[in-house]
Amino acid sequence: MTSPLSFLGTRWGGAPGPLRGVAVLLALQTLGFVSFGLYELGQLHTGRVVSGAVTALLLVAWGAVLLLGAYALLAGRAYARGPVLAAQLIQVPTAWSFRGGETTWVTVVLGLTSVLVIVFVLLPASTRHLVGRRTDGS
Repeated sequence: MTSPLSFLGTRWGGAPGPLRGVAVLLALQTLGFVSFGLYELGQLHTGRVVSGAVTALLLVAWGAVLLLGAYALLAGRAYARGPVLAAQLIQVPTAWSFRGGETTWVTVVLGLTSVLVIVFVLLPASTRHLVGRRTDGS
């Protein structure tokens, strides 16, 4: 019987624990970005319709791309590692900008999940799943 997720590739079931953790963390980030994008959409005012709509669209798109990256990593697609890492490297200083006041929780949640994704994606088990073992002995 084939898996309902077989369209992601044959290595879905063989994804190591760190990449499964990455998928969960990216799903949480996606939930946050999409939720905030939809919140922004509900906050549109006459003076900022275009900027509010564009912000909302970008947040939802950012979340969707993160989720696609998670699926690609689980499927063993090495091309997804670079964009996922680049997104996390953008999010770390963004998270830092929220420190202080009522938004400190954003710093903690976004910063922590971003750093964990970076670490988990770069672990040897994740690399082996994505690029396989080298056969030249190095």
